[in-house]
Amino acid sequence: MRWGILGAARIARAAVVPAIRAAGGEVVALGSRDLERAEKMAGELAIPQAHPTYEAVLAGPVDCIYLPLPNSLHLTWAERALAAGKHVLCEKPLALSAEEALAMGRAARLHGRVLAEALMYRYHPRWQEALRLLRSGVIGEPRHVGGSFAFHLAPGNDYRWRADLGGGALYDVGSYLVSASRQVFGAEPLRALALARSRHGVDVRCDLLLDFGERGSAAVGCSFERGESQWLRVEGEEGALLIPLPFTAWTGQQVPLYLERSPGGAREGIETPAADPYREMADHFMRKVRSLEQPLTSAQEAAANLAVLDACRSSMESGSAESVIMPPR
Repeated sequence: MRWGILGAARIARAAVVPAIRAAGGEVVALGSRDLERAEKMAGELAIPQAHPTYEAVLAGPVDCIYLPLPNSLHLTWAERALAAGKHVLCEKPLALSAEEALAMGRAARLHGRVLAEALMYRYHPRWQEALRLLRSGVIGEPRHVGGSFAFHLAPGNDYRWRADLGGGALYDVGSYLVSASRQVFGAEPLRALALARSRHGVDVRCDLLLDFGERGSAAVGCSFERGESQWLRVEGEEGALLIPLPFTAWTGQQVPLYLERSPGGAREGIETPAADPYREMADHFMRKVRSLEQPLTSAQEAAANLAVLDACRSSMESGSAESVIMPPR
């Protein structure tokens, strides 16, 4: 299966191109608006063709497109790729709103192509084991999710510091926390309250409170202003499950889960397999392309996650909790 890459993003170089190849795909073209940058990256990764435009990649003999462009460009270039007959794996968040994600899903159906959000942690067997444990009732019914995803990002040219490109901590790392909370409860929050601090026109810190009604709540925080912090703690009626590095347990990192049983039980480590979540994602995506079936991280699933982010963004402006309006299925 032949792949083209739109943009010379670091994540493509470091993780996705190697993962596609490991999963049996062939990366044949890369396009960037900066031809010198495209040629440099293509040379480093042994990609045969480097193009000065994204259109040239879409016009070429490729089956799939990986799209790691800034968030504000996802809708436009995903729709163009789908219209060109390509299957699309698009970086998270899939779009800037639930409405945009639904439009992308309609385009995929119209052209008979597969569209997936590259939310790689969902494919890691470690995350799937965590969900299996929670579904087994090992801590009783989950009632609360606490968590953090933060790192220090100095102001600069990174698109995450550009509001016009869809930057900010909520989209970049908060989207993971919202997704994980929804997965834990197996339900959608009713309301969202978001308290944010802005610098240079983007949210650099955002603390979220998600109300899942009778099921429970989530209190999670994301930031560009703190040292590396990445964890989830799921508290249930009979204990808790601690998940270190829930989103970026990379190849070779065999990070345990920790079970704490109540009352007063000792912490028990649970070994989980090491894996490359990007390879797992690429393999899943190509299998769905062959069968023309919906992927795990479909446009509909992305739209549901974005509906929560939409409510969080509204809450940032209003200073009050906002209702989460789920898109139609």
